[in-house]
Order: sequence, then structure tokens, then C-alpha cells
Amino acid sequence: MKPLRLLLIEDSEDDALLILKYLERHGYECMTRQVMTARDLQVALQAERWDIILCDYVMPGFDALAALEIVRQQQVDTPVIIVSGTVGEDVAVASLKHGAHDYILKQNLTRLGPAVDSELGAASAGRYSRLLEAITVSHSEVLEMILSGSALTPILDHIALRIEKLSQGGALCSILLMDAHGTHLLPGSAPHLPPAYTAAITPLAIGANVGSCGRAAALKETVVIEDITTHPHWASVRAVAMEHGLRACWSVPVFSSGREVVGTMAIYYRTRRAPTVDELRWVESAAKLVGVAIERCRSEVRLREHLDELLRWQNAMLNREDRVQQLKAEVNELLLRLGEPVRYASQA
Repeated sequence: MKPLRLLLIEDSEDDALLILKYLERHGYECMTRQVMTARDLQVALQAERWDIILCDYVMPGFDALAALEIVRQQQVDTPVIIVSGTVGEDVAVASLKHGAHDYILKQNLTRLGPAVDSELGAASAGRYSRLLEAITVSHSEVLEMILSGSALTPILDHIALRIEKLSQGGALCSILLMDAHGTHLLPGSAPHLPPAYTAAITPLAIGANVGSCGRAAALKETVVIEDITTHPHWASVRAVAMEHGLRACWSVPVFSSGREVVGTMAIYYRTRRAPTVDELRWVESAAKLVGVAIERCRSEVRLREHLDELLRWQNAMLNREDRVQQLKAEVNELLLRLGEPVRYASQA
């Protein structure tokens, strides 16, 4: 059975059961929320992300055109299929003009399963195309920040916020940085994780049994934990994660150009969740940008430290030279008082 998150806008319980029956016959296991009013639709769209929206055309005090307008206003890209007993080409045309992706008569529900298949496929392809475009833009923005010499924290914040925006279902991004000893991970960026959670887990020891990030840094590989509540690797930090409502965590190691681990990038969710192949691919791509940013900023720090050291030595030498000249002048003055010829020529 294929899981399907279905938002059903339908006022008839009998018709709702019939729709679910046909979808089940087609191989879908539906996680369904049924709404009947504009307010309930708005709440449902804000609360969760849905794979498909099926909507009756006419309901008491509400209709499909109003529902389509709400979907448009909330900028939801979930496909909407009108499933109605209302017959008429003008009704179908009006629905499609207002943003519906298909129109199916309740008298012909055998077409529902294939229509859902088609719209899910088209929606997935569209999202993937927009995702690639957004990733390209994001990479360009980050590279520009790196090349312009921006500080590390704003760069990491920018990457983390982009990851959260591109992810689905309320992702929370965290970037941790390797400490100077290579034994612990320190806070780098976590725009929307509870600050108390980050404070509680860091410095995070690096180890194969220390959550997702500690393990990713230790093994130098991506670690996916779908359910924090049951996974043994989260035993040492499970309580604080549960306290803050965190349920799933994937972590990707961040490498320098020399393949040294310099940090980790983690994606948290408040529900049990596994990543798709594409999601892991672009998160790992973002982690490479983090590595470039960390290495560039640390290189600049080292250069500034070397420059400061050189300036200190230069100042020390200049001060020493000034003192030598002062001593020579004092010796000459003393010799003149004694009526002896000066020993050191003037440097003026």
C-alpha cells in the first residue's frame, strides 16, 4: 500500500467513505483529514503538508471555487482534484480556471485512482524542478557571501534558513562546529531549534553512540535516525530531545578540502520521518558549502593571527630600536659634559 496524506473537503460521510474505498482499491493507504468549512480548510493547510486535496464542488455555505481561492492565497502547491456529483461542462471549466488540476464525477470514481497517480507524479516533478532552481540560487548566494568575506555566523545562518525553507514538513536545521581538539561539537547555527535544547546538548561529545551528529562526526558518514524515541544511539541525549518535541534527526558530516571533519549539519523533525534519496542528496550538497565556508573563514582567522603576530614583533623591534637610539643620545650627552668627543654619530 502506498501512503497518501489526503485532505478531503466533503460534507457527505457516505461520499467520503466511497472515495476512500476507491483509493484503497487502487493501492493507497490514506491518512485523511476531512473538512467542511473555509476555516477548517485554512487550519488544515497551515497545520500539515498534504499530498493531494479532493474537493466536492458544492457544500452548505462553501464550494470548490472558494476552496481553490484559499489554497491559492496560502501558496500551497498541493494538487487539487474536484470530485463532484455536479454535471456540466461549465462547472468543470470554472474549476480548472480557478486552479483545479482535474475534475471527476462521483458517478465515475474508477478514474479517481489513475487521476491521483497522474497529479502526484506531475506535482513531484514540478517540486523537484523548483527545488533544483532554489538550490542553485542558494548556492550562488552563499558563494557570494564567502567570496565577499562575510563572517562565518551569518553564512551558516543563511544556509540553515535556506535548508528549512526548502525542506518539507517543518524541518529544523542545526549546524555544529568541531572544536579545536577534535573531540566535541560546538554550536554554529540553529535558527529555529529551541535555544535550551542546543545549550543542553553542547559541547556534544563525538562518538558512535552519541545521537545523530556525534555518530556522523565519528564515522564520517551520513546518519539517519527516523525515530529518536526508540533508537539506541540517542540513549544519552534522548530525554532532552523528547523534552523539546524532537522526533527524527538526520545528520551529515561536514568536511574540509582535506577530508577532515569540521562539523555536522543536522535536519530535525517533530514527527517520525525518513528522508528521500533526493532530500539527502541536496542536504549533502549544502553540507559541502558549509565546509567551504568554515575552511575559508578559519583560513582568514589564521592569516589575521599571523599578521597580528608579525605586527607585534615589528612593534617590539621598533620599540627596541627607539630605546637603543635613546641610550646612544644619553651616552653622547654624558661624554660632552665630561669634555670628551661624542662616540655615536647623529641619526637625524
